[in-house]
Amino acid sequence: MLPLLNPQPRVSVVPIFDDHRCVIIDDFMLEPEALVDFAANNHMNFQDLAGNYYPGPELPLGGALAARIQDSFLQHARTPLGARRILDMKSRLSLVTRRPQDLLPGQRLPHRDFTGLPAGVGVGAMVLYLFRDERFGGTSFFKPKVPEHEITALENDLRRHERAGAAMPDVPPTFAIASSRWFEKVLTVEPRYNRAIFYNGGIFHSGHIHMPELMVGDPRTGRLTANAFFQLRMAAG
Repeated sequence: MLPLLNPQPRVSVVPIFDDHRCVIIDDFMLEPEALVDFAANNHMNFQDLAGNYYPGPELPLGGALAARIQDSFLQHARTPLGARRILDMKSRLSLVTRRPQDLLPGQRLPHRDFTGLPAGVGVGAMVLYLFRDERFGGTSFFKPKVPEHEITALENDLRRHERAGAAMPDVPPTFAIASSRWFEKVLTVEPRYNRAIFYNGGIFHSGHIHMPELMVGDPRTGRLTANAFFQLRMAAG
């Protein structure tokens, strides 16, 4: 039995930039250790898929837990994120295991979850921190310093280098934890055990992996998170 969500969590909303906000929910689950146990008991089913942009293996989640996450989004995050309803959702458990020198070029910069969505459709995201060692790092948000056409050109260049198996000379092998020539880091949300955050997945963000040497592949001792992605019908105006 996967854990129930806490009916009385601690909820706060913090600004990121412009009209973007991050919803922080502490004490998210009543028994988060049950989800950690589930991850540990299904460790052999985690997969590090080729072409996947997450820097480590993942395990899809569905069923009752996914429905509870949807309910939490609708209750706590729909209004702050300017959404009207959920069109689609996917969720998973994730472990960061990749070392900086093994990152794809695009994993070394902040990313956004989806682009090219139809008018009126947006994307939301959730991260639930399921680890106690706060040195593993939370989540950072970034504001572009350059126009959108330069960001698009950068993303296309990253993809070309990845297909060629080549590194980009001006993108060092490190996780995105600081401002760069393209992005200004504007907020880092610190991790807490059993803390969930909801945010607009269309803004640039990255796991704040500032001590990658601590990453291990054990769900009980590694940087285990639950992640969800929502396709949203946005509120008008």
